[in-house]
Amino acid sequence: MNVEDVISEEYGLDLWIKDDLLEKESWEKYRKKAPGLIAELEAAEKVADEMNQKYGTNIKLWARQKPFFETRFSVKGMSEDEKLREIEKHAKAMYETWQLFREWTRNVGREIYTKTTNMRLGWNEYISKVLSLLRDFTGAKFVVKKKAGVVLSAELDSRDVKNISANRGVGFFKETRDGIVMISDNLDTNDARSIEEYRLLKSRSGKNKNRIAAQKVEDVKPFRGTIITPELVEQVVRQVEVKFAIKITIRKDRPVLVTSFNTGDLRPYGKLYEIERHAKALAETWNGIKDIMRNQ
Repeated sequence: MNVEDVISEEYGLDLWIKDDLLEKESWEKYRKKAPGLIAELEAAEKVADEMNQKYGTNIKLWARQKPFFETRFSVKGMSEDEKLREIEKHAKAMYETWQLFREWTRNVGREIYTKTTNMRLGWNEYISKVLSLLRDFTGAKFVVKKKAGVVLSAELDSRDVKNISANRGVGFFKETRDGIVMISDNLDTNDARSIEEYRLLKSRSGKNKNRIAAQKVEDVKPFRGTIITPELVEQVVRQVEVKFAIKITIRKDRPVLVTSFNTGDLRPYGKLYEIERHAKALAETWNGIKDIMRNQ
């Protein structure tokens, strides 16, 4: 991390602050201007302190232009074996410090940066990133639809037969002024093996809560067994909710999964972060249901 690059790229500021950051007392005055950077420095210091308590080491954060961790110890009066043991202890502590800090930056740190960055994002670029995120987690192709009163709407491309084999945890995306909603494709079609089977399953959906094997029809192979029970669907949903700390609703009028969040004051990159998190959760739920269906 380069402090000046972060200040410039993330927050659009041209400040020469590397000397100020050497003093922890200076962090507070930059908290509002560069919240992600200060949170990152504080997290690094906290992790170092925790590892020092655990290993009895002396790891320090040097908040220079390119911050780094450092540890040292005196070898005065030590035997060679004692030096080796001390080196091993400090190396292990430094490694664990780095691993924990990297984990923080990948999760908490990333969320803070995405929700506080001042980086600009054009509308077309935003749409492209939304579609890219949906495609990344589902492997499906989406098309943008124009709808009155909707900021952005996208749904599975019904013309693309490859979507049948994709993860359809997200089948519909809608962004309004106040929030974003994502809805899965019909759960009864989860194990469809062809476009013909998909259409037939979708047309029969809801007519029988415990779908049974269908009779043979032209160009359509027999369906496999019975659908997953509502209780197992609920179980998968609740596990994913806990993992991603989001709410997923199972619609009562039709077998689909729904998740949503308020956009409020979220900036474009903050919205993209939440879209990624919710889309990933729906995709994981879809896969969990599919795995159970296959093993029944």
